Amino acid sequence: MGRSRWGVLALSLLLCCSSCGYRFSADGTDLDPSLRTVSVPVFENLTAEPGIEAIFTGALRQEFLTKSRLRLVSESEADAVFIGQIRRLSTTDVAHRKAQDTVLTRLTVTLDVRCVDRKTGTILWQDRALTYFEDYLQNMDAMVAFQNRQEALKRAAKEMAARIFDRFMSRF
Repeated sequence: MGRSRWGVLALSLLLCCSSCGYRFSADGTDLDPSLRTVSVPVFENLTAEPGIEAIFTGALRQEFLTKSRLRLVSESEADAVFIGQIRRLSTTDVAHRKAQDTVLTRLTVTLDVRCVDRKTGTILWQDRALTYFEDYLQNMDAMVAFQNRQEALKRAAKEMAARIFDRFMSRF
């Protein structure tokens, strides 16, 4: 290999290995150090879907229990409180499979979530229209369709909770 080829190879390797240093991290290092506890009361359900408030609240609580340095406590003991509303839940059929007699349905959920300093009432973080969708299959068996819908709701709740947690912890 000639000298110029080694130079091109070295320059290419240098460019591939370097980066700007920017990273998206939800480690909480940017949070106020006095913030040690958090509460996640049951979300308000403004939809016609019964019971989903427990699914979404539980998913966010699980994020804090498993990933955070912040302790999950009751609202009266918390430094910060997450207040959530499930504002909208809709479904749309996106594909029909006549051979299997199934319908692919898209479930879309919109949340209004904010984290408030319990003592001052200051909003520490918020997203007034966090939206996510999840697809699931429906078929002629009502029980299977119900189970598929419940699983889609759980997947949506878990994904939305992860996004809320990551964005809050990174102050984004």
